[in-house]
Order: sequence, then structure tokens, then C-alpha cells
Amino acid sequence: MKIIKSIDLWTEQYENHYECFNGAFVDGFENNKIAFDEYKIIRNCNCVITVSNQNVNISNKHNAIVFYKENNPVRLMVINKNTDIEKCISIALEQYFNDGILQNLYDSIGIKSTMIDMNEEAIYNGVDSTKEIDVGSCDRWKLLYNMLKGSYTESDTQYGNFESDKYEFIPDLYIKYKLTTDTEMFEIEHKCAFINTIKTRLIPIQENSLLTK
Repeated sequence: MKIIKSIDLWTEQYENHYECFNGAFVDGFENNKIAFDEYKIIRNCNCVITVSNQNVNISNKHNAIVFYKENNPVRLMVINKNTDIEKCISIALEQYFNDGILQNLYDSIGIKSTMIDMNEEAIYNGVDSTKEIDVGSCDRWKLLYNMLKGSYTESDTQYGNFESDKYEFIPDLYIKYKLTTDTEMFEIEHKCAFINTIKTRLIPIQENSLLTK
């Protein structure tokens, strides 16, 4: 089983958060690049999220999508329990891209999708999901720069949280994501973060990321 300590990480803030799916599925394909060649939907899993500051609300997630390039995980999206995953993906693939729709690009590349069901009983961490903060975490400098502008993607798209692009640094915030799938164990630790001044968007920095080297 692969142990993953750092990865581009999308966290769905609320159920059926279409913008989050749109960003995760389109990011990285600009300029004829191939961000990933396969994705796997993981149902009924537990992404257990631990946060050291009780004022930062991030609830556990109970579905996920792992994106692969050449069989290596390159992107992780963790998703709320009651999200209609198929509908959200369908909407994401219908977005306009390169004078067509994104689905056309996926078809031309031959991007594959699979699904597994972990059949795990849901574990909750007691967070009030109505007060959940918008979170984005990554392993790429260019994506981080755009996140600090409010975007969910490295390229310029309309997807994001653009209420405020002024951020403060939090030096001692610990956040851990732990998720076990059929083939990987994700243990993503963060020990600091940026938060926008109106407290609606959080960008934690992964401890084992290239961003900290």
C-alpha cells in the first residue's frame, strides 16, 4: 500500500459544491498539458480531519476521488457524504474548454474512471457543517499563488472564493487529513496556513510538500 504524505488536495466545503468539482476536473489541462489520465471514485470511506484550533471548522468527509497520472496519485478530492457525485462530475465535464466542452478533451485523451465502495461506517468529528470554512491545499507553487488570489485552479478560471484576496499567516495551525483507500494511505499534515482577512478561505501548507523545502 502506498503512503502519500503530500498531494494537491481539494476539500468540498458543502454538499454538491459544483465549483469545487469544476476546478478539480479542469485544473492543469491548459496549454495541452495532461494533468491526470485516470480517476477513481471512492464511496463510503472516512477521511478523518483533525484540527488544532476549534474555531477552524472542517468536517470529516465520507467520499473521495483520487486522480492518477501513470498510476501515481497526483490529486485528491475529499467529498461530503450526501453529495451527488455523478451529477457533480457530469456538470464539471460539461464546462466549456478550448472551444468545446471538457468531456471532449477527456475522450480524446482516453481518461479512465473506476469506482470502489469501502463500505465503511461514517465517522464524524462533531463539526457544524453549516459553519465550515473553504479549504484548499496544494503541492505546487503556481497553484498556491492562484489560491492566494482566491482561485481553485492554477489557470485563470471563474472558480474560486474571491470575496477577499488579502491573507494573514497563521504559524501554528495543525491540520491532518487521514484517508485509507484500497490501494493508498493518505496522511497529509499541515502545520501552518494562510487565512483571508474575512475568515472565509483557508490555505494550509503541507508539512511534507515541496513548498516547504
